[in-house]
Amino acid sequence: MSIQLAFGITAGPGLRCWLPTSGDRATPKSATGRAGAHPPGSPVAVGPADAEPEVVREATRQLAVLVRSGPEAAGAGVDLGGGFTSARLAGAHGDRRDAVLAALKVLDGAHRLGDRTAVLVAMFGPLATKRVGAAAHTAVAEQRWAALRLASAASDLLGPEQLERVLELRAPDGIDPFPRGAASTLAGHLSRVLAGYPRPRRLTLIISLWDHVCALLVERQRQDRRAKSQTRIDRIDKLRERHRAHFDEPIMQQLSWAVGDRPTLAAAARWQPPQWWTARELGRLLHDAIAATALLRFARTMSDEGLAVAAEKHRAELVAADACLTEDERNAATRRPEGGYTHPARPGCYVHQLVQALSPDRTISAKTEAKVRTRVAMARNYGVVVLDAVAELLADLGDRPLHNCWDTCRPWHVSQLHGWRAAAGFSRSPSSWEQPPLTDAHADGPAQTLAQRIAAANPADPAALETPHDLLWFADLADALAPFYGNESATVRHGRSAPELDYATQAPGRPRADVALAAAGVAQLVMFGATPPPRCGGWTELAAGVSAAAVVAEASIGAFPIPPEVSAMDRQVLAGTELSVELGREPRQLAEWSGYMGNCIGESWYADEARKGQCVLMALRDPVGGRIVANLDIRRHTGGWHIHELRARFNDDVAPALEKHIKRWVDTIPAPVPSAPEPLLPVPPVRARGGSARRSAAGRLPAQLTGALTTAMERELASAPVTSARKAYAALARELGRPGQPADFEPEAAVIALKRLGPAELVDVLRAALNAGLGAAVLWRATRVRPLAAAVGSLDPGLREYDRLQTLTDGSPLPRTLRALVRRPEIAPAHAMDVVARAVRAAMGGLTGDDALARSVARRPSAELLCALAIATTCNRSTMDGAVQVVAARKTTVPGFPTSDLSDEHGPWQNALPAAAELGAPVELFWQRVAEHGLLIPAALLPKGGWATLWRRAHR
Repeated sequence: MSIQLAFGITAGPGLRCWLPTSGDRATPKSATGRAGAHPPGSPVAVGPADAEPEVVREATRQLAVLVRSGPEAAGAGVDLGGGFTSARLAGAHGDRRDAVLAALKVLDGAHRLGDRTAVLVAMFGPLATKRVGAAAHTAVAEQRWAALRLASAASDLLGPEQLERVLELRAPDGIDPFPRGAASTLAGHLSRVLAGYPRPRRLTLIISLWDHVCALLVERQRQDRRAKSQTRIDRIDKLRERHRAHFDEPIMQQLSWAVGDRPTLAAAARWQPPQWWTARELGRLLHDAIAATALLRFARTMSDEGLAVAAEKHRAELVAADACLTEDERNAATRRPEGGYTHPARPGCYVHQLVQALSPDRTISAKTEAKVRTRVAMARNYGVVVLDAVAELLADLGDRPLHNCWDTCRPWHVSQLHGWRAAAGFSRSPSSWEQPPLTDAHADGPAQTLAQRIAAANPADPAALETPHDLLWFADLADALAPFYGNESATVRHGRSAPELDYATQAPGRPRADVALAAAGVAQLVMFGATPPPRCGGWTELAAGVSAAAVVAEASIGAFPIPPEVSAMDRQVLAGTELSVELGREPRQLAEWSGYMGNCIGESWYADEARKGQCVLMALRDPVGGRIVANLDIRRHTGGWHIHELRARFNDDVAPALEKHIKRWVDTIPAPVPSAPEPLLPVPPVRARGGSARRSAAGRLPAQLTGALTTAMERELASAPVTSARKAYAALARELGRPGQPADFEPEAAVIALKRLGPAELVDVLRAALNAGLGAAVLWRATRVRPLAAAVGSLDPGLREYDRLQTLTDGSPLPRTLRALVRRPEIAPAHAMDVVARAVRAAMGGLTGDDALARSVARRPSAELLCALAIATTCNRSTMDGAVQVVAARKTTVPGFPTSDLSDEHGPWQNALPAAAELGAPVELFWQRVAEHGLLIPAALLPKGGWATLWRRAHR
């Protein structure tokens, strides 16, 4: 019997396949051609059917060695000796080029792969030349596997001469730009992105992709070196304690001068520092911040470019930072108490030592370099300690004004700040710094932001206009810390009294430092409708163009549904003012607003409300400078719209005059147009049979049918599955209680409570239950339990022929006789369970793509639920955002084990179509959608191992 092998090969008559041996198995196991007998793509040794056992054993041993790093190499047809070659069973991913590339990496050479021409054709296609072969041989000899795999992937797009260029690519030492991923997969992604460009441009873009990824990896290496050059972060508490103790010494001295050397607790509690004390402490911290910033910038350059470059580049900054401390202050900070931390309390001490050690007239010796490295290694810890101390002091300060001296003769100032700016400049643009300045008790203290003062005095010197109140020096410190945490700069969210600075959290959407991942990311956007720009000079420009096109496509649809009567107001001028209206259409826009406004409109709660259509969010912008003046949340109201929330920057109240204009404008927005009601189904006239028309409608059903149905219903309601399903519904109904006080229903009562909920309410309850830990798989099993449908199905065929009896099981409107039937006490509980089961599934459909459902499904996947969700995602265009392709367009074979096919009438996918319809999916469009974009699944469902891992876990 012939056995189907991978890549369209068949093991014909006279040949057999053996699986590699494991353990001490004496006789290798022979593979069978029966479907499903072995995992798809299993490696096998193919040889004569009558081969001697010893020859077979040696061949399978060689096969086991070959596939030690993975089964891919077996598909290359490697000579195993004794007339045997390696192969893989049907169902393997990729194509033969992946197998040949894997085998070349494992073998000493290509001599065991057979004919050299066939090997070249497998890797580079039929147009491969001898020169391409020679270049590939050189790449193999030099173990430049990434270039070899990239050239193989690009062979569908490039000519032979261009492939030679790709094969000559070299990555920097220690860099692998293509560490994982199949060349065949990359080939598909590159074709999707680059097919529309001429061949010369394709080569330029592919080489640019290589250079782009190598540059990212080099930068990642630099980031790792920066982190390793610093003292471990777990030692920071000792430095924090030392800094705090030294910082508190002056105020303790003031206390002792004021109330005596040994003040009582009550005396210390009554004592208040002078009103100018806070400004003095903040000035000391400003000096520490400048010193820490100088140390951090020096440490970054020293790690990236070496000590000599750092000394030359940052000498002026170090000298300016050194001027912040006097000799007495340095001596006090260096003086170590008994048992104290060995490093000085203030970073300025180490800045001073660096200035002395790196004097231009001194030679940098090995001893000097070691000394410098020891001090620079503390830069990160000093930066974190000082930044936290500044944040703590600003939080305590609040809105209280600063006093420069005892009589507040002038605004608070720190003279060293201007010297620091003259030497170091600005790391972020001062003309865009919108942080409100600290309040000063003196009338000449700054009232406007630095950006506003610069705009008003244009042209002007920003350094001359800056004051310490602006806290730009505070952001400089966070920016200097950011490169040691993998970020180029810190993120800033302006606040009333101080900005919120985040230097450690890496921004989402970091560039993908991997050739395969970078190409896959762009190809995914192209697949969803983004168009590559017609002209681009390199990969970075191409990726930016595709991303911009994707954003435009997303914006044209809008993540938030906005009614037409409100959408027409976008970009219009608010009546009675000069403010323009900007509608919030997607979460990224809200995050940008929040960063400037210092409010919580960027939080997920607002985005969730807007996504559900429960509110419309707006920003009102001043045309001068484009600054946001207020954020507005409006909601539907009887007869029109009303303002739900209106806030200025930092959640301040809007000026009364402006608020009056806004309310008047909202009142003019047209009222929502109600949707036309669905036509009522015609109800046939009631006919009296044999007497009174008042006779019970249920009584008109055949007594035999009613009795049989009641008996079957009682049997179903007493079954274990119904008991289990009711418990699941009781757990779901707990979310109907108040926050902190979950509802406690009896199982039967929980079903009735859920039955009374509207669709939107049930969606909210389901989301809350899933977030609270209720498993989606548990609920899915509960919704399979339909006691009324089961009872109807168990009736004799003759009784099931009663007119419209099927409406009891499919959710269709019930005729009058059946409505009366389901209200009977012995039948109503079963009918309620069927209704709730369908409603819960519809609610699950409403959560398709929601993180709550995705997390719960991923924790314990169910095969039927996975199939239903994938079908619903594929059929509904509204759920395609954030979806991942599992099966290519016009293909039906689904990857993963066990194998499945979309067209198999008895397979899991066809069986899941009714369940997907209950989720609300238009399943009649399934094959049309598969032809358009293949089978899709929400990306949030996929674990690290991808679809194959999720599918395998669903079949445990």
